Amino acid sequence: MWFRNLRIYTLADDFSLTTDLEAALEEHAFRPCGRSELASFGWYSPFGARSEVRYHQQGKQYLFCARKEEKVLPASVVNAQLDEQIEALEAEQGRKVVGKEKQTMKEDLIHQLLPQAFTRFKMTWGMLDLNLGIVVVDASASGQAEDFLGLLRSSLGSLPVKPWFSEQPTELYFTAWLKQGSIPGDFAFGDEAELRGTDEDGGVIRCKRHELTSPEILAHLDHGKQVSKLAVEWQERITMMIEEDMAIKRFKPTDVLLDEQDKLVDATPEQKIDADFALLAGELSELFPQLVNLFDAELNIN
Repeated sequence: MWFRNLRIYTLADDFSLTTDLEAALEEHAFRPCGRSELASFGWYSPFGARSEVRYHQQGKQYLFCARKEEKVLPASVVNAQLDEQIEALEAEQGRKVVGKEKQTMKEDLIHQLLPQAFTRFKMTWGMLDLNLGIVVVDASASGQAEDFLGLLRSSLGSLPVKPWFSEQPTELYFTAWLKQGSIPGDFAFGDEAELRGTDEDGGVIRCKRHELTSPEILAHLDHGKQVSKLAVEWQERITMMIEEDMAIKRFKPTDVLLDEQDKLVDATPEQKIDADFALLAGELSELFPQLVNLFDAELNIN
């Protein structure tokens, strides 16, 4: 269990966890889809199907796992069968099927097909850190993160959060760092970036495994492009891609960090989750304040 994406939300200063958390989560626990349901979404144990524990806690840090089940009905299958039904009805009654009648037939057909539909499952991991005052969701898309936050809000009754953001556009920070050839603090450049033109029809340049401070990259910046995504490394322990909306993708521990991690011999799944969460939460407790300082620093724009 290691978060591969970080979407970070800051809690209101007066937020406190006063509810019976286990009972609140159990009320919104995952239940499989019924025969006529398109989707189901609820809390799932971080320790898997055999466990009834709905969350895992270490101090003031809480780990959650949400599970989603969706019935998959390909549009091509539905439309093909709908066309057959409409054609048969029109031939039988000698009239055209249009408007609301057609829509009603489609809804009835979907209802009939649901019990035979394929099922797709998806897990979303997240953590609540009361020390840092943040919620972190492992989601590549903002919609998936919002679904997780909505479930947590429904469970707790209230969840006053807002996306973590910087006062200045992140592109200005990324571009300024590349122009000056370094990133403040314990951060260093990775080998990947995306550059975009500032006009409406501006081009996009994506580079991988490339020296980001090379003359050719700087030349693009001199001609008006800005950096919209930037790969960075932190303390030689974590690598990540920071995007313009402050989402962090490809969040990975380096070999240096993994070599420091205690190796559990014959560990149970519960012990493994506990160790992984301790590692993740420990790194975030140091990393996030440095990220905040990084984007709060005064910009030096040449």
